This record gives sequence, structure tokens and C-alpha cells, in this order.
Amino acid sequence: MRWSGAKVRRHGRSAAFLGLAAWLVIDPTLSGTGDSPTRRAIAATDAPRPGDDATYRPTVMIRKGKALGTGTMIASVEDETLVLTASHVVEGSGLIHVELFRYNLGLERTRDATGFPRKLAATIVARDADTDLAILKIRGQLAFPHIARLAPGDAPPPDGTEVTTIGFDKGERLIGFSTRIRAVEQLDMDRGGGVRSFLSTEHPPEIGRSGGGLFRVDGALVGVCVGRAEIVKGRKIGLFASLGNVKALIRADEDITASVARSNARSRSPAR
Repeated sequence: MRWSGAKVRRHGRSAAFLGLAAWLVIDPTLSGTGDSPTRRAIAATDAPRPGDDATYRPTVMIRKGKALGTGTMIASVEDETLVLTASHVVEGSGLIHVELFRYNLGLERTRDATGFPRKLAATIVARDADTDLAILKIRGQLAFPHIARLAPGDAPPPDGTEVTTIGFDKGERLIGFSTRIRAVEQLDMDRGGGVRSFLSTEHPPEIGRSGGGLFRVDGALVGVCVGRAEIVKGRKIGLFASLGNVKALIRADEDITASVARSNARSRSPAR
């Protein structure tokens, strides 16, 4: 489905993209509730499952001023970690911080929680408002052990593919829930910015999930949460920037491309 000429309206932490038809409303504030059949909240006592290292563990919280959202670590080497998120999460005023938790380091079952969440300063190194994507950089840290793996190629998953969306619902708990790809939507998010591909999912996310990863069952990242949409009046769905958009943002910067390549090579090393 193709929608063009979309207008962006922003007011404080709220933002809505209003399409050509009054019943196409995309709300990146994610203020609704999902009716997903399967939800999993991650707690300190939660036993890791196969695939968690590629999905939950790279997921972090992002704060900028009073705004908050979710991010996914996509590269990490000594002195440089890259975090993928939604552009609108970091568009306001204030300093950007990435919060790491014990599960990011595989320490969620330890008794001592001193020093967590760990608050790390970050800067924006790439951004594309037309796809609502941004990449942040953290400096001065050792390489973190868990990063998300981008699915090979740029093609979106077929309609009906089972996926898991992960994020900090209402900024309180890290929650993952399963849903399915509904369709690939062609949207012009900012009148004249150009049509881009987005994935719609059957179940809408909640506030705080913006910027969180969308993963296939094999743990590969295929999208980034940017909001929810009402394409059919009365039926809300999730909206995610596609993998093609993510890779285009990475390829647009040689330094980012090199960092992702170095990090992937490290994660495949026999030493790990």
C-alpha cells in the first residue's frame, strides 16, 4: 500500500503523521495498548532463553530530556558502541543518555545491582527524518558482549512472518511480544521527503517502545519501531522502519559502515 504527502505534526512529546485520508493516523507516542497473545516481561530472575543474546540483551533505554524510548546496540568495539533507535526519540532538547541494565552484560541474576542502570552519554552520528531512524554513538567503554545481528539483504520479511517486537513499555519494563508482519507500506512521512518502505504489524505497541527492534524468530533484526497506525478506521497496527532503511542509513556513512563490519567480525571470532 502506498501513501504519500504525509504531514508531520509535533507538539511536545506527542507527534502524529496525518496522511491523505483522515483515517490514516500514525502516532509515534505509542499511547495505546496492544492485544498481543504473547507478552514476556524481562525481570532479574528471568532465565535466559535461546536467542536472547541477539534480541533482549542488546536492547537499551534511551533518554533525552524528558523523552524516553528504546534502542538496540548494533555494533560494539572498544571505545565505540552504536545504538539504533527512532529519530523522534532524540529530537527534543537535552543531553542524550543510554541506560544499560544488568541483563545487557549477562548479570541479571546476580544479587548486587549497585551501579545499575548504568547511564552513558551518547551523541547522534546519523539521522534520517524521512525514515524516522537515528544512530547514536557511545565512547569510552569496552566492547559490550551482546549486539543485534542485522538480517542479510535488504528485502523485507514476507507478509505473515512471525516476529518479536521488544521495548520498554511506558518506560517501565522491558517487554517482548510476538506478532506478524501485516504488509509493507510505502509512506512519505514528511511531504517531499520521498516515499520509504515501512513494515506494518498486526498488533500495536505502547508508549516507550519507539526505537525498539523487530526481530525474526532466528534473532535477526528486520525493523525498528517508529509508531502505530490506523490504516483501517478503528484498527490500530504497529509501524516499523524497514531493514532496507536501516542499512541505507548505515551505508551512507563510511565510519559507521566500518564500525558495524568490525563489530560483526569480532562477534564471529572463535574467542567469543
